[in-house]
Formats: sequence, structure tokens, C-alpha cells
Amino acid sequence: MATIQSATLKLWIYSGNFGSKDPENPTYTLQKDKLPSESGITFDIAELVKDYIEIRFTGDYSTIQQSAFVEYELTRVFDDLSESTLIGDFVAYNGYGDFEEGVNPELNPVLLQSNTTIYVPVGELPRVPILRSTNGAALVEYYTQGVLVNTETQGMVIEYITADLDNYTADTELLNADVSILTTAIGTGIAEYEGADKMVIVATNGTTTTVNVNYICEPKFTPYKVTFLNKFGVLQDLWFFKKRTDNLNVTKESYKRNTIDIGANDVSYSRYKSTKELYNINSDRSFTMNTGFVIEDFNEVIRQLLMTENAWISENNEVYPIVPKTSSLDYKTQLNEKLINFTIEFDYAYNDTNNIR
Repeated sequence: MATIQSATLKLWIYSGNFGSKDPENPTYTLQKDKLPSESGITFDIAELVKDYIEIRFTGDYSTIQQSAFVEYELTRVFDDLSESTLIGDFVAYNGYGDFEEGVNPELNPVLLQSNTTIYVPVGELPRVPILRSTNGAALVEYYTQGVLVNTETQGMVIEYITADLDNYTADTELLNADVSILTTAIGTGIAEYEGADKMVIVATNGTTTTVNVNYICEPKFTPYKVTFLNKFGVLQDLWFFKKRTDNLNVTKESYKRNTIDIGANDVSYSRYKSTKELYNINSDRSFTMNTGFVIEDFNEVIRQLLMTENAWISENNEVYPIVPKTSSLDYKTQLNEKLINFTIEFDYAYNDTNNIR
């Protein structure tokens, strides 16, 4: 049996229309020889792919960008000088696994968030990210007070997708990396339905995942929605219901200037002119918010929030980038705390003064 001696891996990483790569110019070309102590060759491409996944969110969930296409061509050379080439493609997300999950942990095949209970204000639309693929979500059933109010098909059967040269088409439309109808590779969608208090996500293999929706009526404080990139590499909503406090931090530098006027007959200075001159004045805003009372599952949600690379807050009908400033988490239990509330501090991810050049 022939033994592998070397391998060359070509990677194309891009967004936009599937198949729009330049075949002659791969993003990366990697080459490895087999070490005498090893039986095979391994390529670690995670960090290479991550550099080309750009996360974009404007508040419009239909235009979220959170993935990239990856196509590869792996050519293997064996000791008998024969060659073999493997060609494939997939959709990549900027997620991560935990140490306990081992090498190459897989995404949850249906629900792309760790918690199965969510809290939303009364009148707001509940949303959860789901995976649409041949082994992901097939449909979502929405219930209100135990009554089925809507059923939404999530994953189209793969026979409806055809391959025409390098482009997948569905009803003559080119598929983009984040478009929900992409089912030839992994795609994501959002399960949402106004007024539903339970979502039952049915996978293509028949298994179900139930997400319970708790509607909160908060008469005293204004709820704020934070959208962040979770460990699965997709955007997840988290509402904060209780007290919010805002802070402003101003930094400045100064120097002492000479205000003396030397005239022809005398020396004087103006009592109305400052001798302390300020410059390089900048201001940064931060704020602290409280989740309100939640269940223990939110220990993991808050952990992922503190570890996120991208987050936004929705306020005043706008969406602004933010950075979680809190850097430690005390895990809470109902046994110890009775009522669980998380207090998180955030920074706006920009200077308050517009000094972009």
C-alpha cells in the first residue's frame, strides 16, 4: 500500500457569491512533507480562515454577515510517485470549542446557542439562531399557550438545489454565504415569530429542541438588547431589563503658555486669557446594565458574552458597537443566590469625540 509523502493544500476563502473565487490565485497555498515519526499529514487552517471572516451587523437580521465560503484542493503525493487530489467546500464561522470538547468540536446540529430559555420584552420579537443543513433544522413550530400558531419550513430538501458549473442556483438566484436558502453546505437562519412562547425546532432526523420564551413586562426600567457573536460563531440576542447607569471618562493634556504682552512702554497680561492651555481632549463612554432575574443557564451565556469579539447595543433606534468591559464572572446558582442577576459593564467601541481620520 502506498504511503503518503507530501501534500499541497490550496485554500480559497471569500464571501459573496459561491464559486466566485479566482481558480489561479488561491488565498493560501500550504505544502507539507510527512515526518518520519508520523503516519499522515495534518493542516491546521482555523486561524487562516478566521482572518477572512468579517462580522457585520446593522440591526437588520436579513443582512447579517457572519461567515465565509471556503473551497479547498488537497493534492497528495505517495511514495510510489502517484498523486491523488481531493476537492471540497464548506461554510466557515468564527466560533470556538472548549478544551473539554476535544479536537474539532462540532456545532450543535440545530440550535446555535447554549441556552434553551430566552427573555424578551413584551411586544418584541423573540429570535434564536438555528442551523439549516441536510442534518440541521427542517422546520420550526411556534406555540402560544400550548396552541400551535405557526409552522415554518427551515431547510429545503437538497434536491431542489442544482449545481451549474461553479455556481449553485435556486430559482436562478445565486446563493450568498449568509442567505437562508443555502442548503448544499451549512447555512444559518433565525427562528422568530411574534407572540410565540415556545419554539419547537424539528431536525431533519426527527429530533426536537424546545426553546421557551419568557415575556417580561418591565414598567420601571428601559430594556436594552445586546447582540453578540457567541461560541458557535453566530449572532445571538441578549436582553437587559433592570438598572442601567452611564459614565463618561474624559482624558486631556495641558501645558502652561506665556500670556505676557510686552508693549513699547509697559509689560502686562490679560486676566481673561488662560495660562493653562488644553489639547488632545478625548472622551469615552461606558455603561453598566443588569439582566434582571434569569435561570442558571445564563452563566454560560454571560461567559460567551464576556469572551465575544463582536457586540452591539440597540438603543434610540440605532445600533452601536460595544465591548464588554467586565472581565470576570462569578457563577451563580439558585441555591446560593435564590434570584440570579448579572451585572455587566460595557464600553462603547469608539471615542465619544469624532476623531476618525
